[in-house]
Amino acid sequence: MRNKFASWDRRYFLRTMATGLFGAAGCTASKAAQGNAGAASQYGDGPKITGIKTYKFNVATGQAIRDPSNRQAVSSPFKTWLFLKVETDQGIDGWGEGSIEWLSPVIEATLHEWKPLLLDRNALDVVTICNDITNRLPWKGGPVIGTAIAAVNMALYDIAGKTWGVPVYQILGGKQRDRIKIYNGGINFESVELARRGACEAVDRGARGLKGNPLESRTWPMDYEALKHSVSIVKAVREEVGPDVELMLDTHGSPSPELSIAFAEMVAPYRPLFLEEPVKVGSVNVLKEVSSKSPVPIATGEKLFAYREFKEVVDARACAFLQPDVSHSFGITNFVHIARLAEEAQMLMAPHNAGGPIHFAAMLQADAVVSNFLIQEVSGYWMQRFGEYVDHDFEFKNGFIELNDRPGLGIGVKEDHIAQLPYDESMSYRQYRNADGSWKGW
Repeated sequence: MRNKFASWDRRYFLRTMATGLFGAAGCTASKAAQGNAGAASQYGDGPKITGIKTYKFNVATGQAIRDPSNRQAVSSPFKTWLFLKVETDQGIDGWGEGSIEWLSPVIEATLHEWKPLLLDRNALDVVTICNDITNRLPWKGGPVIGTAIAAVNMALYDIAGKTWGVPVYQILGGKQRDRIKIYNGGINFESVELARRGACEAVDRGARGLKGNPLESRTWPMDYEALKHSVSIVKAVREEVGPDVELMLDTHGSPSPELSIAFAEMVAPYRPLFLEEPVKVGSVNVLKEVSSKSPVPIATGEKLFAYREFKEVVDARACAFLQPDVSHSFGITNFVHIARLAEEAQMLMAPHNAGGPIHFAAMLQADAVVSNFLIQEVSGYWMQRFGEYVDHDFEFKNGFIELNDRPGLGIGVKEDHIAQLPYDESMSYRQYRNADGSWKGW
């Protein structure tokens, strides 16, 4: 059945949606909060939100990462995904994702606490609803609020696109590319043998960019022996895949600033595109120091959430690549604002992604409209299995994924299937310990 909004003037819709997106300062804008009953919608009598549902379940991620010094597992072979469904009185449902390591149960509880702020709202008021929620809160950042708002933001954009019969990228102003360049961010760099094998398999499946963390399973404090072993892994991967495959390195902030600079100097001959999170997130000055001394361009952003956090990094010119995650940095709206901030500073976007298929679908929509977009992360292991949870197979060929033109986020969720999937909280945590028994930060 054709919904009654399909006859509205699409040019008016796209013009007003663009005004709502680019005229606001994002989901963290300081707009005066409005009560649900008193908030007048700019889209008239649109689809009203009638309810929300959440689905939390475990998914396999492959073999656990092991500490090479004692072969003990330091990570679970499972992750937790959290899907959000927003229902409307027009039968048009939207899907978002709030998956985040260790915190998915907290995100789920937060979303249900926000239910009274969503009910009876016009689902087309995407930015206004997100602003209304954040303006009620004294906290304007962090992983919980950033991820929960992102899930709502995705779901509302999904509803808007389905209501108007257009992909989300058209609501955002139109796509600037027909296909999205991606890289496989899940290569196991635990050892030379595993890294060679994983890199070769990824390239055979169509990847033209690879990322791994050769320092991930190393205990703290690190020394030059650990660095030398890690460099041997990078060297082996470059030899395996040749010069035409992009190589990216992640350290998750494990080494000290001095060791990060030394590591960058040691791997520079193997031409990595960037070195990600060379130091712990929190000090822009330290990051800037490493960036200024590193022969390898620096990337950061997966552990930043609010717009102002990204602005501090950009203003300091503390990196070359920004890596916001649409699922954690307040959603699609804020992601586009961050991209425009980076564009003004002539920085490139290499967005982070460690979530499920809804998260990835939202990333592709946002990537399509960003002029300074370079490359998108995805785990090849998970991407091969996304078809178990949604009705779209994401296939990459020669390093790219073609955009589809389906309305909304471009996917349909297999709700009956995910409703049956189990959840065990004991499978959600990584067990990183140092040689002295203390917990290793990540």
